[in-house]
Amino acid sequence: MGTLLFKANYGYKLIISLTLQQATKISKTAKERVETLMNLHKNLYKTAKLVQERIRKYYNLKKSKGLDLKKGNKV
Repeated sequence: MGTLLFKANYGYKLIISLTLQQATKISKTAKERVETLMNLHKNLYKTAKLVQERIRKYYNLKKSKGLDLKKGNKV
């Protein structure tokens, strides 16, 4: 599919505009919260990719191959 889940749901790409370099002026708890949110985002992204791969695998197993038609067979 190649589309992020956030973009598929909301129609635009998720951008984390606050980096750790920008957080130097912010308090220590804010830095920890930003790190926690960034780690959570990475973990959710990895989990979503894993779920997507498993769904694709099981869907492809259940998908029928179609009829074995050869030239000259009656349809």
